[in-house]
Amino acid sequence: MTEKEVFEFLAQYGKSGKPQKDLSRIASLLDILDNPQDGLRFIHVAGTNGKGSVCEMLTETLIAEGYRVGTFTSPFIIEYNDRIRINGKNIPMHYLERYASIVKDATEKTCYGFEFSQFEITMCIALLYFRERACDVVVWETGVGGRLDCTNIVKNPLVSIICSVSYDHTAILGSTIEEIANQKCGIIKENCPAVLSFDNGKTVKDIFERTCITTQSEANIPLESALCIVSDTLTGCEFVYKGRHYKTGMCGIHQAANATSVIEAVYAIRHSLFISQKSLEKGISRARIPARAQVLSKEPLIILDGSHNPDGFGALCHLLETKTASPRYILVGMLEEKESATSVRQLAPLADVFITTDSFHPKALSAYELGRITEGANVNTIVLPKLDDALNKLCELLKVKGGMGVICGSLYLASEILQKKLP
Repeated sequence: MTEKEVFEFLAQYGKSGKPQKDLSRIASLLDILDNPQDGLRFIHVAGTNGKGSVCEMLTETLIAEGYRVGTFTSPFIIEYNDRIRINGKNIPMHYLERYASIVKDATEKTCYGFEFSQFEITMCIALLYFRERACDVVVWETGVGGRLDCTNIVKNPLVSIICSVSYDHTAILGSTIEEIANQKCGIIKENCPAVLSFDNGKTVKDIFERTCITTQSEANIPLESALCIVSDTLTGCEFVYKGRHYKTGMCGIHQAANATSVIEAVYAIRHSLFISQKSLEKGISRARIPARAQVLSKEPLIILDGSHNPDGFGALCHLLETKTASPRYILVGMLEEKESATSVRQLAPLADVFITTDSFHPKALSAYELGRITEGANVNTIVLPKLDDALNKLCELLKVKGGMGVICGSLYLASEILQKKLP
């Protein structure tokens, strides 16, 4: 396959594929591929918010210890290849071409045809790559939910981690926290340790603990009382947890909460995978992800954040509350299915002007409709559907009036921004 043929092949499949009540479809494809997942060790990560940061901290920690680490995440931020990495480096195109060809041939031997999702196809490519390159461990992020997510085909993860659980993908996972939490906790396997982020409510914690009892799994929830925030700046968050000092490479106190889940996961698997305290501290400090409170510019100050649901916006609001720069200009774009009204209401008290846009994705909420929501929150609003126009306006306002710029609402928006040069 050529590069062009790879992306033509992937484009034939829908984002979600035909809904499934079990994992038989992906199992049939992996059987033809000789089950590459069976020869690998996984750390499985689910959750609504924080799983990308947790995956990156785990990846950097394992690299610091000297392991060969495969990482599978979604969606991509800069290019498709960044979803599949070994030791932080994107899969080279020649490997992507080779494995896409193998997976294409395998799909033609199943009875499912084009029922597969693009995510399932990508996951199979990743598994073939990780197996051939003999990864010591794979950091394995779910796509949507957990129980019926194709990543849940792995049998005995070293540890399963559930990050912050909140409302997202409700059309697929259910409309209540109970339904969503049950889906997320579906990645917990029998006799395999599990970790739940402490920033979950009682309902989620109860479901997590019941699942661990049913599966005879060791349940680990970080102690919030053992966490002490020392400082939080644009260069990272310093904190003490259980008497040890850490600093994250990403800003925001929510990153300290993410780090405690990583710490507890490392403690839980030390009997099967040695990781030193030094490597743990290095990994947490080295982890950085584009569009996680990323400083695009210091003068003027512009922050890019991929927050796209109420919990994510809550963390962003907390970060903005600690920054005194004003006025605040917020460029926002969201997908149609996201809880835009709730998210915007959270940001409204911190915004002097909203700039709404929609040209970054075919399923983006109309800039005009989003503008009606922001105006309804009593914030001055500028509607500019074309992203280039919106970005130019943001930079123009900052140049003339000073203050702080924030770009948020979607990882797809963030991806487009990162591929542009600031005016």
